[in-house]
Amino acid sequence: MPDSLMRLHIVTDDVDEAHSWLSGAYADHKATLSGRSAGFRFSHSVADCGVFKVGVARHTMSLHGIWEPLDDILLISHLLEGRFTIRSSTAEVTAGPGDVFAYDPDAQMTVDWHDIRMAQVRIQRSAMGRLAAELVDDDRVSPPLTFDLARAMTAAKAVHWKRLMQYVTGDVAANPSVHGSPLVMRHVQRLIVATALETFPNSTVAAHGTGATAAPEAVRRACAFIEEHAGSDVDLTDVALAAHVGPRALQRAFRRALDVTPLGYLRSVRLDRAHAELRAADPTDGATVRAIAARWGFGHPGRFAADYRRRFGHSPSDTLRD
Repeated sequence: MPDSLMRLHIVTDDVDEAHSWLSGAYADHKATLSGRSAGFRFSHSVADCGVFKVGVARHTMSLHGIWEPLDDILLISHLLEGRFTIRSSTAEVTAGPGDVFAYDPDAQMTVDWHDIRMAQVRIQRSAMGRLAAELVDDDRVSPPLTFDLARAMTAAKAVHWKRLMQYVTGDVAANPSVHGSPLVMRHVQRLIVATALETFPNSTVAAHGTGATAAPEAVRRACAFIEEHAGSDVDLTDVALAAHVGPRALQRAFRRALDVTPLGYLRSVRLDRAHAELRAADPTDGATVRAIAARWGFGHPGRFAADYRRRFGHSPSDTLRD
C-alpha cells in the first residue's frame, strides 16, 4: 500500500509510543512485554477506505496484555508471522501464520503474542450492521451487529477471505482511481460485509433462527445480578450463570430486549454508580476522580472521562467540584 493513501502510519522503536498508538487506534490495554527491548521495532500502516480500514502491523517483542472491548470496531485479523493467542470469557483462538479470525467486539480480551506481523481489516460496526441488514433482507439484523471470537467457519472460507483481502489491499486501497470512486467503494464495502458474514460466526446466524435465545426472565435475572454486583469483579460468564442461560444466548437476548450487550449494561451501571459517588464526594477530604473511577472498574482515566462526558454532558472533575 503506497504511503500516499496512508491515513495512519507509524514506525518506532519506543515501546511506550507504540502502545499509546495502539490504544488510540484499537482499544485501551495493559501490557507486559518480554524479550530484547534493544531490538524492538513497531510499525503499523493503514489505508483508510471510509467505513473500513486495511493495514499491516509488526511488533517484534513478546507481549501479554488485557484489551478492553473494541465496542464500535469490528476487527478481523490474518496472522502473517509469529504466534498469537487471544481469549475472552467464552472463547479462545490460538493462531499461527496463515490463520484468520474475528474478534468479539463486546468482550474484554487477554492476548499473548510473540514477534508478530499481522494484516487486519477494521470496519465501523454501525455501518456494517446497516449493510448486513440490507444484504440478508431481514430487519432483525440491526446494530449492534457482533461477531464471535472465532476462526473462519471452514478452511475454504478462510482462503476466500484472504483472497478478498489481497484484492482490497492491492487493487482497491493502492489504486487512487478505485479508492476515489464512491460507487466502487460502496460495492467493495458490501463485498467485504457479505464475505465476513459468510466466513465468521456472527449474530446474523441467531437472527435467522439457528441459535437459542434466552427468555425475557433471563434478562431480568441478569440485570438484577449486575445491579447487585456492579462493584465486584464479574464477567459475562458470571452474569450468564446467574441468569441460568449460556453466554451467547444471553447476549442475543440483551440485544433484542435492551439493544445493548450484558457487559455494555454492566459498564453503564458502573458509570451511574461512579457518577453518584462523584456527586456525593468532597474533594477537600481527598476524593479524586481517578480513585472513584478505579473503584468502579474504569482503569483508564481518559476513556472514563470521555464516556462520562458522553453520558452526563460534562466532565467527572466538574461533578466532583460542584
